[in-house]
Amino acid sequence: MHYKLPRVNWIVVALLVLVCWSNIASASIRKEFLDLESMFKRGKLNEVQDAIATLKPNNDEERACIAYYSALLKVKQTDIIAAFEQVISKYPKTDYANLSLMELGKLHILNRDIASAKTALRKISSTSLMERFYWLGYCSWWEDDYSAAINNAENYLRMEPSGSYTEIAHYLIAECYLMQRKANSAVTILNALLNKKLPNIDEQYLLYRLGYANELADKYSDALGYYRRGYELDKYSQVAYLIEDRIFELKTKSRTLDISFLYPYSLLQIATIPDPAPEQAPILPEIPVITQTTPPVSMPNNAPVKLKSKPNSGYWLQAGRFSNEENANRLVVNIRLLSVPAAYYEDVQSGKKSWVVVCGSFEEKAKAEAAKSVLASNDINSFVTQY
Repeated sequence: MHYKLPRVNWIVVALLVLVCWSNIASASIRKEFLDLESMFKRGKLNEVQDAIATLKPNNDEERACIAYYSALLKVKQTDIIAAFEQVISKYPKTDYANLSLMELGKLHILNRDIASAKTALRKISSTSLMERFYWLGYCSWWEDDYSAAINNAENYLRMEPSGSYTEIAHYLIAECYLMQRKANSAVTILNALLNKKLPNIDEQYLLYRLGYANELADKYSDALGYYRRGYELDKYSQVAYLIEDRIFELKTKSRTLDISFLYPYSLLQIATIPDPAPEQAPILPEIPVITQTTPPVSMPNNAPVKLKSKPNSGYWLQAGRFSNEENANRLVVNIRLLSVPAAYYEDVQSGKKSWVVVCGSFEEKAKAEAAKSVLASNDINSFVTQY
């Protein structure tokens, strides 16, 4: 099993990162033209538009500057592409022609026109726009040319070891190795990223990918170690749910692995809570002291953990949606230990099952909000909904 990169998401995320601007400050362009860059990067588009209307260019570099920012301000994609192509054809020796080629290449990637994207990116001559190597690598990955993708991404990392695309360039290389069934090489490149300690890196996602690469390399103990580190960074994030799914899959491969850290309580407590005779009731850990006003419990703690169907009336809190029923069961137990009524139900959408954890019901929205505060104080996110 090999993980496939989320193609659209990578494109959208990367296009939101502003182009790696070249050092275009030179004697051939005046400061008022260079100021367009800072205004545009700060989102002052009206000011950019006003400046474009009043500036009087004296040479091709300044004319290309006006044309480039005019292209960025257009709305329709066809108009944007045509405007960039005009900059490239009329002012081919300017820095803005190179910037236009970069933007044109990314637009072609967005439109899945990989051949045109590669053509545009290969025409870039500026030594400042190193990100073109990342995008050329991305194009090669798209075409399943994994060796070329790795070479281009490595070229980017050599020239921009701490650039805007450093993190995703490592992921691109790792994914190409996995697609070539070279899991150990993927582990090596991801460990290199971990050791770089880049600012603002998504450490939880990186640990998840490291766990997965080790899992494919049949290093199950190492995989579990990375999964655990990632899981414990934020137990209720979307990545944590992905990690949980991988841990359960990993357990089927190596039954000797200890995954008890997923369960802060005993297996008996995680199972569906029965309604036994008093003398048979399991001994639960001491309920944590809650500083907020505990909401009235409208569902007794010995009520079924799993509802027969989705609630159809009253105010409720939704505290989680899981692809694994056991995880939903576990969260219900945790919430009930806080004296908040909780249960889960099975939901099916587009043929896919999930299990939704809810708390309630509450007669008034204010009581639901009070319960939400109790959960929040214990690091459990939720939101109020009315059925």
